[in-house]
Amino acid sequence: MKTIVTALVLAFLTNACINNSKKERDSAEANKAYTNEYDSFKDLGQYWHLGMQVKPKKYWSIAGLIPKLHKNELGHTELTKGMQYHLLCQSISGLVNRAVDQGKSDVGIWLHDHSEKEAYKVAKQGLVKMGVQEHAQTTAIELVSETYADVDGVKVQVKDLFNGYVLTDIENNPESNTVATVASHVYNAIIVDVRDKDYFDSLGYKMMYDASKKNTQDAWNEFKDKCNNNALVVMPLQTGEQREFAIKNNLFVINLNKKYNDASAGQNTALFDEVLQWLKPGSPIYGWEHGVGEDLFVNKVSETGNIMVPADWMYNLNLTSLLYKSRQSGLAKVLDPKAIDFTEKGKKYVSYHLSDGDNVQWMMNGFANEYYFNHPAADTMKIAFGLPVDNLSMMAPDVMELLFDKQGENTSIVQTFGGGYNYADLFGIKGNRAGSLKQIASATAAHMRQHRIKILSLMAKDVGSEEAKEAYRAYIKANNQLEGILAVQYSPYAGGKGTIYWETNSDGYDIPIITVKYSLWNFGDKNNEREGTPTYIANKLNSESDSNPFSVISIHAWSRFSDTGNSKDEVAENVLGPIIGPGIAKLNASKLSENFKVVNVEELIWRVRMHYKPNQTKKRLELFKNNH
Repeated sequence: MKTIVTALVLAFLTNACINNSKKERDSAEANKAYTNEYDSFKDLGQYWHLGMQVKPKKYWSIAGLIPKLHKNELGHTELTKGMQYHLLCQSISGLVNRAVDQGKSDVGIWLHDHSEKEAYKVAKQGLVKMGVQEHAQTTAIELVSETYADVDGVKVQVKDLFNGYVLTDIENNPESNTVATVASHVYNAIIVDVRDKDYFDSLGYKMMYDASKKNTQDAWNEFKDKCNNNALVVMPLQTGEQREFAIKNNLFVINLNKKYNDASAGQNTALFDEVLQWLKPGSPIYGWEHGVGEDLFVNKVSETGNIMVPADWMYNLNLTSLLYKSRQSGLAKVLDPKAIDFTEKGKKYVSYHLSDGDNVQWMMNGFANEYYFNHPAADTMKIAFGLPVDNLSMMAPDVMELLFDKQGENTSIVQTFGGGYNYADLFGIKGNRAGSLKQIASATAAHMRQHRIKILSLMAKDVGSEEAKEAYRAYIKANNQLEGILAVQYSPYAGGKGTIYWETNSDGYDIPIITVKYSLWNFGDKNNEREGTPTYIANKLNSESDSNPFSVISIHAWSRFSDTGNSKDEVAENVLGPIIGPGIAKLNASKLSENFKVVNVEELIWRVRMHYKPNQTKKRLELFKNNH
């Protein structure tokens, strides 16, 4: 009896402590504004990017032609032109930056970006803030040919860091590019093409490996055991950008198409399957492949529980991500729900969400311009911009901070997607599904909470499937600061038809998963059932008779339209014109009836919660100060 009484007393005291702890936490929450609900920056195991760990004292900028149209960059004979030169630059950068991390060099390499894009300027300014100074600009040919004296006690000469060269023949055997990239880190050798062999022989460089007649399968057969299996690079033939990253980190590289942008010439599909099984689950896969249905290879990446990171046209990943764990900063602007007038009646609410926010290379190139993030209509249309907050904050923290600083007052930043580009309903199904989901959901939660991101976008092959709902549940359970999920179907993006699902978080609040209702997308001479022109989608919205007054509209990032004025033609706007990004939302909204109100996606989610779950939503809002 005494034992039973003791147990009851202990149980009572335990429950009292738990209840008191919850009351204390709720009381603490009530003493702060909603905008102060975020976590401090801390390594909680959320970082998957392979960042450079040792800071160089100086760096060389390698100048010269960096090809843009890769398949047209063959046929040059000059040493400093063409894809041959590009690969030489990439290999020098990868090997020298690896030497820095190994403590063998105090000077790094930056591949000079001739377009002077803002993102790269900001990333270089980040190096300056860390005390890493640009030594000088030169060409790769000069760097491997000349002898340099030490500067300020720093050995700036790098040519003696290489053991020799790996030979390619990219005009006659494009796959020698892939083989040479892997062999470069195995043999600590720069990449030299047959075009330039005589010149490097004359300098005394020794050929360490001949890749000129080898293919990608050969690279796997010969070098699999000499590659790290914690990441992978996928890059098309006749490209170079992420090869310096692969070389620095001793990674395997694969091309899916055996000919650039042409699946009909054969593919390395079976090899890709084998490599994915070899990778550790949760490994990032950097790059992209052209001429391949993205569902075909993103499917495979998702199924094995790995992380697809679209970053094919991004330069200098080693230096842009230098010591990124200690350089996290920047908070998204969020809407204070206490400022929403929930007494408003008789309105239908529409929110616009820009697609393709998982694309890191886009963020590093043309995203923060007048067509997208800085579009004059972005703030008035209250656009929800999907951003790869997780990957970009690791791969280029200075650029992520720039975008936070440039965010419009009325726009929303949405984490896209839940850890790279994956399909949530397929994630980890060929491995430990529960473990993979828990790992990626926890990591995503840490990134979101520390950057004050409240909304998550997820993509699924079937947004209403039980597998998709299992994924929603995992992300919601991992993050009690997550207010809602936007669910995008691949494909069509609007396959969910605006249906709202619910899952309960760890604090007992029901969190909405709102599927895209319609998509603004240019299909040329037609419209699809739930996708099409601004006029077509406006007519769909205006004629709706269902009881759901909430609509998330996806804007296809790569579509352009023309303004046809008062024309009722539902296809004419598809004639390519200057209207892009937020301008598409503005054109669509101008054709909606006065019953519609444009709100940002955070307000839409709070209105959904108040509409369907009023009691618990009011309870949640009571936790925070009223600053209005």
